[in-house]
Amino acid sequence: MNKFSKNVWRVGIVGVVAIALSLVMVVRLARLQLTAEAAGVNDNASANTVETTRVTLKTKAMRGEITDRYGRELITNTVTNNIQLEYALWNRNNQNAVIAELIGLCAQYGAEPRADTVPLEKDRPEFVESWSDPEEKSASFSSFMKKRGWNEALNAGELWDELCGYFDIGEEYDYKTARAIVGVRFNMERYDFAYSNPFVFAENVDRELALLLNCAGYTMKGVRVTYDYEREYATTFAAHILGRTGGIYAEEYEELAAQGYAMNDTVGKDGAEKAFESYLRGTDGSVTLELDGDGRVVRVVSETEARAGYNVMLTIDLRLQEAVENALADQIRLMVAEGLEDPEKHPTDVGGGAAVVIDVNSGEILALASYPTFDISRYSELYNEMLADELLPMFNRAVSGIYSPGSTFKVVTSVACLEEGIIRPDTVIEDLGRYTFYKDFQPECWIYREAGVTHGDETVITALRDSCNYFFYETGRLLGIEKLSGYASAFGLGEYTGIEIPGESKGYVASPESKMASVGVDWVGGDVLQASIGQSYNMFTPLQICNCIATLVNGGTRYECHLLKYVAESDYSSVANATQSVIAERIEMSEVTHDTVLQGMSEVTENGTASTVFSKYEVHVGGKTGSVQVSDGTANSVFVAFAPFEDPEIAVAVIVEHGGSGNGIAPIALEIFKTYFALQEEYGIETAEQTIAN
Repeated sequence: MNKFSKNVWRVGIVGVVAIALSLVMVVRLARLQLTAEAAGVNDNASANTVETTRVTLKTKAMRGEITDRYGRELITNTVTNNIQLEYALWNRNNQNAVIAELIGLCAQYGAEPRADTVPLEKDRPEFVESWSDPEEKSASFSSFMKKRGWNEALNAGELWDELCGYFDIGEEYDYKTARAIVGVRFNMERYDFAYSNPFVFAENVDRELALLLNCAGYTMKGVRVTYDYEREYATTFAAHILGRTGGIYAEEYEELAAQGYAMNDTVGKDGAEKAFESYLRGTDGSVTLELDGDGRVVRVVSETEARAGYNVMLTIDLRLQEAVENALADQIRLMVAEGLEDPEKHPTDVGGGAAVVIDVNSGEILALASYPTFDISRYSELYNEMLADELLPMFNRAVSGIYSPGSTFKVVTSVACLEEGIIRPDTVIEDLGRYTFYKDFQPECWIYREAGVTHGDETVITALRDSCNYFFYETGRLLGIEKLSGYASAFGLGEYTGIEIPGESKGYVASPESKMASVGVDWVGGDVLQASIGQSYNMFTPLQICNCIATLVNGGTRYECHLLKYVAESDYSSVANATQSVIAERIEMSEVTHDTVLQGMSEVTENGTASTVFSKYEVHVGGKTGSVQVSDGTANSVFVAFAPFEDPEIAVAVIVEHGGSGNGIAPIALEIFKTYFALQEEYGIETAEQTIAN
C-alpha cells in the first residue's frame, strides 16, 4: 500500500467517524433537548398542533491536511468533543445556575471552561499580577470596562462588586464558583454569543462527560455537545514552516467575518496554516430542525453536508528537513561546546542559525530550518518559556532574519564585473595587502591583516578561491555602486522571494539610499569597497542568499521561491491545483561568465577555504565561504554551495550567528548534500510524488 493509499484509508476512517457522530447526534435530537445557533422562527399554532421552533445547527467541516512532497503526514486531524451553548434556546433567566452546574461537572472530569482574561485571581478577589503592568494588561478586558464606563482605577474589591452586579451573581455562590461564572459570562460577551454565533464553553472534553451531558439534555437546556477537529502534528520538525491554528482575535474578526467566519471559528495563525487557509478551511454544513417546546425534534427540515478542506502538499521533503535541522543543531552545539572547552581558539558567543535548500531549476524549497526551533504541538505549553529564551526559538531566521552575506556576495560582484567588462577571466590584479586608493579609508585584505602576507597575483577564479578582499575592492570600485546594487537586486537580494508563509523580511542592498535610510548619512566613495565584499549596508535573508546561488548556478533564471506543490481533494483522489514555477527575473549572463564564476566556486571546495571539508567528498560541490564582521561579538559565519557541479540540482545556504569563519559551518552543508543524494538514490524513479502527479 503506497503512502497515498494509506492517506485515503485514514481520511476515510476519520470521515466515517465524523459522519457517525453526526448521525448519532441527529438521532439524539429526537429524544434529547437540542439548541440552535440561528434565530428561531415560530410557526402559527392551532388548537390541534404543537407550537414549534425552527433552528439551524452548524456541522463542522474537517480542515484539510498538510503533507510533504511525497505525501508524508505533517498535520492531520483528530475528532474531539466540545461543550457548546446555543443562543436560541439558552435560558437567560437561569444561566448562572446552568453555568455553575456545568463548571461542577467539568471539574469532576478534568475539563475546564475556556480561559478568560478577567484580571482577578481564581481563588481570591485580588488582581492578577499582569493587571498592574500596562504592557501586559488585558486589552480585551480593558475594552470591556470602557464600554461600560467603568474606571480602570477601581481596586480589586470594587471591580469584583461591579462584575457581580453586572452579571447578576448573588451570594449563593462561594468566591471560586462565582469567579468561574464571571469568567464564562465575560467570554460569552467577548466572543459575541448570539443566534448566529454559539459559544464554545469547553474544548476537547472527555467522552464520558460528553455522554453525561447529552443525557442531561432536558435539565441543561441550551447546552449541546458538538464534535470538532483538532490539529494533530505528525512530526516535531518544520515548526517554522507548518505554523498553527487558533481562535479568531478581536482585531481579526471584522475582516474575517466578511469572509464568512464566525467568532468561534478556527483559523491559521502563521506558517503554512495561515498561508494556505483558503485551501485548508473547508465549508461547514448545516441541518435545519423543527423542535417542539421541549426541544424535541419534530422533523428534519433540510440538511447540507459539510465539505472538507483541500489537502495541501508542500514542496519540502520531510526526511531532508529532518536532516537539515539536525545538522544545523548538531554543528551549533558542537561549536558552543568547543567555545566552552577552548575559548582561546573558538567563539564563545555562538548564537542561532538557519539553513535553506532550494531546487535550482524550479524555486521549490526542499528544506528550510531555523535554530533554535521548538515542538509546534506544544506551542501553548512552551510559549512563556520560548518568549523568555534569548535565542528566540519562535523567530524564523531563515525567512525573517537579515544578515550581511559577507564574502559569499563576491560571486555577485564577479558576475557584474565580468558582464560589464571591468575584468576578463584572465585579468590579473596584485594583492598589495592594504588598499590605498582612498586616503581616508584604507581597508586590508584579511590575510594581510591576520598574517602580514598577501595573496599575490589573483584572477577572479583564484580570488574567489582565496576570498581575496583586495581583488574585489579594486573591481568593485571600478564597477561602481549603481551597477553593483543593480546586479544584486536582479539576483533577488533585497527583494521578496515569493515564499507564501508570512513574516518574510525584504532586507536591502547597499546603496546611497539604503545607507541614508539606515543611518541618515551620505554615501562616500569608500563605501563601495565594503559593499563589494558583501558588507556595508547589504542585509539579506538566508532564503534570498540561497535563491541568489540557485539563480547563479542555473545560468541566470531567478524563480520565485515557493512551498506549495499540490492542492489535493480531501480524499486524495485527484489534484485540484499544482503550483507552476514562476520566473521572477532573467539575468543576462554569458556562458563564459557563468563558467568562470562556477569554476571559482569549485576551487573553494577543491583547493580553497572549504577544501578541508569537501576535498574528499565523492560528489563535486561548488561553494563559497563568508565571515561577516558585526557590531558586537564574533563574526557571523556564512556558507553557500551547490551540487552536483556538472549538473546542479540544489543550492544550499547556511548562516550561524557569531560562528566565526564560513569554513566552520561548511560541515552542515556537507551533511545536507550527503542526505539529499542518499535520498535521491533511495527514491529512484518511481515516487509517490509522480504517482499523484499522474
